[in-house]
Formats: sequence, C-alpha cells, structure tokens
Amino acid sequence: MKHLIAVIVLLAAPSAFAQYVVRNGGYVVSCLNQPTVALELAEAKEEGISVQYSPARSYQAKVSDLIARIRPVNSQKALKYTQWLKLWPQQIRWKSSFVLEGPNDQGDMELGRGCRLKIAIVQTNETRFGEQLYEIDSLVWGSLDENQKAALVMHEFIYRDILEENPESNSFEVRFINKALHDLDSQLRDRRKFTELMHSF
Repeated sequence: MKHLIAVIVLLAAPSAFAQYVVRNGGYVVSCLNQPTVALELAEAKEEGISVQYSPARSYQAKVSDLIARIRPVNSQKALKYTQWLKLWPQQIRWKSSFVLEGPNDQGDMELGRGCRLKIAIVQTNETRFGEQLYEIDSLVWGSLDENQKAALVMHEFIYRDILEENPESNSFEVRFINKALHDLDSQLRDRRKFTELMHSF
C-alpha cells in the first residue's frame, strides 16, 4: 500500500522533478561546396574570435581536451562533464532529420548564398526515469570533421548544465560560453574573466 501511494504521489506531482525537452538543439551552418561547421564556430569566425582546436584525432579526445581547459578554474564542472562524456556513447540515438522549430535562438548571423542552418543534435532529459538522450541527425553528423563534432558535444554539455538550473534557457548563452572555451588565447590573457564565466552557470 505504501508503494502504491508513493507511485500516485510521483505521478501527481511531476513538477517536483527537474525535467526538460530541448526542441531545437545544436545548430550547424551547411553551405554548398564548403565544410559544415558548428554555428558558434561560424559565429566566432565572423566575430574575429581566435579558435584553437585540440590536436587530438578523435572528437571524444578533443572534447576531453576542452574539458581540461575548464578543470583548473572549475574542477567540479570538469568532473561532471567528464562523467557525461563517458556516458555519451550509450545516450546517442540516430535520426534521419530534424525540423527547425521552437524559440528563435539561432542568432542573426548573415548566412552566405547557398548556406542554411540545420539542427545536428537535440537533447532530452527525463529525470524521473533517469534518462538523458541526445538525438543526432546522422547525415549532418557524417558531414562534420572531428573539430566540429567536438564543438557540438561541448555545446550539448554546456546546454545540459544550464538547463538543469533553468529549463527556459536558450542557446545564445551556450554559444557564447562555448566560443570562450575555444578561445585559448583569451583564456590565458584574462584568467579571472574565464574563471568567472566558468562559475556563472
């Protein structure tokens, strides 16, 4: 009887559990006869931000190297992202395509002729069942090099981190943080600013 009551309470009060669904996740810019790039890295180029990629070969190792940039200024966050990276392969679900929908958080970057935005990854979280999933467009993913894949995975980890505190967040802030994480020169020039940023979400 006690178990039955507990189940009823759980079903009647879903707001007691953190949960979110992201309807539009990690974007890429896809152009004819050009490499496909993560939106924030395309924005970084347009904004004149210097991006330093990891020399590692696989995108997973590149993500690990990006996490290592966080570790000296926020070890707890770095540990959390490392744990998420370990679980990443089991949480992927492949899709054939996504439709752009939901809040307009794509930004206002000028797309060149023959270019368009596509969604590469959509994440969902249902804490009541302990489930975190990343749905990935297999065709878009296959068009990316390892640097762009790493940038998108970091985008999803940062987004997940922020959404756990505020399910109404959009990807503007996520892309800003991810660009800062890729800009190694700025991190070294202004360590205090980078430290504050890595503790701000």
